[in-house]
Amino acid sequence: MNTHSVSKKLFGVGFIAVICLIASYLVLGLVMEREHRYTQVQQEIAESWGSAQTVLGPVLVFEIPQKDKESVFSYVLPQRLEIESTLVPEIRSRGIFDSVVYTEKITVHGSFSASDIPKNLLAVQPRLVVSLSDTRSIEKQLSLSWNMNDTPFYPGTTVDFFQGSGVHAFVPLSKSATEYPFSFEVEVRGSDRALFVPVGSETVVRASSVWDSPEFVGAYLPTERTVTQEGFEATWNVSSFGRSYPQHWQSDGGVNIDMLMNSQFGVGLYEGVGRYTQVFRSVKYAVLFILITFTAFFLFETLTKIRLHPVQYLLIGASLALFYLLLLSLTEHIGFLYSYMLATVLTIVLITTYSMSILKERARAGYVAMLLCVLYGFMYVVLKLEDYALLFGSALIFLLIAGVMYLTRNIDWFTSSVSTTSVSDDSSNLWK
Repeated sequence: MNTHSVSKKLFGVGFIAVICLIASYLVLGLVMEREHRYTQVQQEIAESWGSAQTVLGPVLVFEIPQKDKESVFSYVLPQRLEIESTLVPEIRSRGIFDSVVYTEKITVHGSFSASDIPKNLLAVQPRLVVSLSDTRSIEKQLSLSWNMNDTPFYPGTTVDFFQGSGVHAFVPLSKSATEYPFSFEVEVRGSDRALFVPVGSETVVRASSVWDSPEFVGAYLPTERTVTQEGFEATWNVSSFGRSYPQHWQSDGGVNIDMLMNSQFGVGLYEGVGRYTQVFRSVKYAVLFILITFTAFFLFETLTKIRLHPVQYLLIGASLALFYLLLLSLTEHIGFLYSYMLATVLTIVLITTYSMSILKERARAGYVAMLLCVLYGFMYVVLKLEDYALLFGSALIFLLIAGVMYLTRNIDWFTSSVSTTSVSDDSSNLWK
């Protein structure tokens, strides 16, 4: 082959490939921009509907007045705490963007042990405080059952320690009581995830929902869980031995709210791999698509004596880059799967039809169509099986290099050159 001629051709094709690759990667900027807007919409919906809910409590709070000093607060945690949470998910939309929110029905019951309450505090009427991340969605008056008697909840935690919203109730103590059973129900709205802080010496949390793709998060994983297409059920059992804070402390005792919040756990309503994440990952394979496709057309030039103009390479590369823009724009309206299928069909039809003209034979265009089908099918499989992406990618590249080596095994690169003669009518030339 005329080495100078082939080198010049390879340099030109490589330069065009770089241009097309840059065009493909420009889509990444659009993906990040649209994803940022999507995140903004989710935050806006959460601000209106309700943010992620964290339930902390109940906690008995005793305020002990001090002479010429700020009051000292004493905190007592329940001996037994059981929480049952039912999440009812909803899809809220704003424009073309959707966000998953939920309504959470919470039932809390348990008991405080009289032995955990210092005797010097029996003369002080405590407040039972329940901290909630967002109380704006509470629509009904809340009532607390305390030692078999009902008492109302009032807004706010009234204590700076909790650093958030919540409710409180004034509860009586008795010198003759050995324990103080309690129970209450509350319904709140939230988004993203529902979390709980294990303030009981023994804490049991049961969460359930019809959402079929939960994400268990936080300091503790559920001891039991069942996830089906009909939803999930999960149970956590947490003892005080797994916490970094005691059952009772005072405001000057070194315990802070971060210690409690670091022990939170719960469940998120996972939406699967986001559509923008999938598009972003798809664009990463642009270099592979352009390289393989251009290699195929270069082999057509070499093996069948076809001459392709750089503009033709540029148009083919532009079609490959356009795939990602189509995928992004369609995904926002019809979902990733159907968008991928439609963008793939449009791209393959466009390049195959064009190849019929520039390669002069339908059979050769058919080879191009088969190659593109394999590539796009491969990419979809890799996107769904991310853990095996490296394995599949390595295998595909190995097979393609082996194919190129086989097809070019009889070419004498030092004496042959890319011919400018017309196309041969014998399609079998491709494999000679």
